[in-house]
Amino acid sequence: LQPFAADCKTYDIVPYVAAIHACQIYALDATRNMRWVFTGGDDGFVRKYDFFASMGGKTLLTQNQKHTQVESVQKAGVIPSYWENEEQPLPPATPKPVQELKMSPVYSLAVQSEAIWLLTGMESGAINLFTVRHEEGKCHHVLRQHKAPVSVLKITQDETGCVSGSWDKTVLHWDLNTGQVVREFSGHSSQISSISFHMLTHSNDVLLTTSIDGNCFVWDKRAMNSIPRKMPPPERTPPWCLSACWSADGNKIYCARRNGTVDEWDFVSGKFIRSFKMPSGSGPVSYVSSMPNGKHIICASTDNIRLWNVMDDHELSKSAVPFLIVPGHHGGTISQILIDHDCRYMITTSGNRGWEGSSTETALFYEILPVI
Repeated sequence: LQPFAADCKTYDIVPYVAAIHACQIYALDATRNMRWVFTGGDDGFVRKYDFFASMGGKTLLTQNQKHTQVESVQKAGVIPSYWENEEQPLPPATPKPVQELKMSPVYSLAVQSEAIWLLTGMESGAINLFTVRHEEGKCHHVLRQHKAPVSVLKITQDETGCVSGSWDKTVLHWDLNTGQVVREFSGHSSQISSISFHMLTHSNDVLLTTSIDGNCFVWDKRAMNSIPRKMPPPERTPPWCLSACWSADGNKIYCARRNGTVDEWDFVSGKFIRSFKMPSGSGPVSYVSSMPNGKHIICASTDNIRLWNVMDDHELSKSAVPFLIVPGHHGGTISQILIDHDCRYMITTSGNRGWEGSSTETALFYEILPVI
């Protein structure tokens, strides 16, 4: 982490770059050192951005592009390359005439920490494995088992496996050395919307999954036939959840809800603690992410992104507003938020991931500064 990121009072998060797409952005990932950023959207292209060239101002926005952005956003995203996300057909038993490959929206995306290879989730349920550093954009293998669009992809800590979630209501753990499914996590009754590993278990033994119907399940991969711990929506909460995350210490879970709230759960006891309610008219909370100081979470609503203070109520004065507005985003569904391992930079993308909501068709690059 950068100095003071783990024990600061709050954060100053400022956008500088707008990477404008001509489509809704569904997926986002970056290398560990943040050199390369990859996005995927509903037009079927995987885009590769040079993050530091973008932040350094190698390319500036035009006057018309700056018109819709906040004052600090003056720079455009630098895009060295891109390639098509094409459905790879099964090899036929007998040779047939070569047909044009079908483009698929990039429903999900995960890149290896040094950008040696990259995974994309397809509309058909397949998962394509592309090389990036050598033979960029060439598909070398296809993982097939899902029957519907692959909405989530997460690479394991040792980078020899990945976990995928799909609209077919299943979560699969893959061995990338063999291309086979190691384990299937079944129990969800709706489309899978997010997957996250426990913050403190480097072996990725504990897994948090959410589905559109609002259910959050916690799985222990060490027990082969384990029944997941369930965290259903509280009373009077509509059935909907696009995102959930762990707190910095791994003891709490935050779930984003359609009615403009974020639910806080205790991981150890499995009990519901409280809800944080966004201002009226904010719209559904489509993404939530925790900050390393343990005091704040990022909540993305349709109107704004908020840095929410989750300290106990008695630590805040009655008149204090428990959040700060993060400038940049306004008027669209946030599909992904990525905060780098050092908590120096943040990237947000806008898109509905194939469900519902509008998009600003923009990825914003932020710098994070701890406030002591």
